[in-house]
Amino acid sequence: MVDLVNTLDRHATPEDVSYLEGADIKGRSMGYIVTDASGRRRAGSLAANVPPPGWSEFVPFHSPDGEPAMAQAINTPLPGGGRLVVAADRAVVDQMDLKLLALFLSAFALILVVGSAAVIGLGRLIRDRLSTIEGSAEAIMAGDLSRRMPLDGSAEEFDRLAMILNGMLDRIQTLMNNLKQVSSDLAHDLRTPLNRLRARLEEAERTATEAMQQERLAAAIREADDLLDLFSSILAISEIEGQTVRSRFQSIELHEVIGELAEAFRPAFEQAGMTLRLAIAPITISGDRQLIQRCLANMLDNALAHTSPGTDVIISTEARNGQVALTVADTGPGIADGDRERIFQRFARLDHSRSASGYGLGLNMVAAIAAAHGGNVRVIPTAVGLTVEILLPTVSNSNSRAPG
Repeated sequence: MVDLVNTLDRHATPEDVSYLEGADIKGRSMGYIVTDASGRRRAGSLAANVPPPGWSEFVPFHSPDGEPAMAQAINTPLPGGGRLVVAADRAVVDQMDLKLLALFLSAFALILVVGSAAVIGLGRLIRDRLSTIEGSAEAIMAGDLSRRMPLDGSAEEFDRLAMILNGMLDRIQTLMNNLKQVSSDLAHDLRTPLNRLRARLEEAERTATEAMQQERLAAAIREADDLLDLFSSILAISEIEGQTVRSRFQSIELHEVIGELAEAFRPAFEQAGMTLRLAIAPITISGDRQLIQRCLANMLDNALAHTSPGTDVIISTEARNGQVALTVADTGPGIADGDRERIFQRFARLDHSRSASGYGLGLNMVAAIAAAHGGNVRVIPTAVGLTVEILLPTVSNSNSRAPG
């Protein structure tokens, strides 16, 4: 140990000392410490405490200018029990770490920017495609079964999905057209023989001599009239659902239509012991005046037929986000929760025995008229009675809602 210390202290060349004490090899300052077996420092000018044996990643020391710094050091045993500590300033390593960190952060920021741009671009592309599909779906739900999902010719996922949906819509339209055609053809073909039958019944009633025969013939004529009304309603609903009525649309003052119809129905309500009240505001819509009158008349007829004396019926309107909510509410017995959607179906009747008058087409026509005007109809849950609400676009929103 003494020999090593003497060698380092007396025989080391200036180059050797420079290498171990304060040398700057490729930007790294180095130094050393030599201790004897008892741990006393015998040589070296490294201003640091002796680190534990082996490799030490962080060893505090003071640089020649007195500034605190951090070094990497290795503590190895020497013959005789002493220790040799060789340390190198880790400033270069720290600088390299900082450069690597800056490089990593720059690359991460670049990836983040490129990835965000790609996600935003893909999101916009998907949103644009979905918005076109959404527009077509809304038009189809409004009753325009001729609309189809748009294609861009790319043959990618959205195009393949659109083609599948269009095929499904073609099939649905074919089935619905066949069903409507059967109903319309049947109603149309039976009107002529029914008219002939009615004419013959009238002729038989005129020539009948007995009061009983005349009464029975008159009852038969009324039944024939009911059947003719049924077939006329079926044909009218088919025409309305075909959207051909849109060609007759014009601006109409909804409050005027409601007022005129209310005055026509008021005597019938008074005779039935019921009251009819209005809570309407001036609103203009685009539509067919006769169809709107028929829609309201069907709902008022429904109230007269299915409520008892003492019932209050209120017709109200309310502007709501570019739409008008036309509501007919009564204080009658109401309907079951499970029948709220079913009452708008064709031939739907709450009288399961089907012994009451009517054929279940009144509210179905209301729904068809609302759809033809770009709106919809629903039953609003209430504690008492039945409240039917029709949402119709106002005149400023009718064109944007019309199926193209």
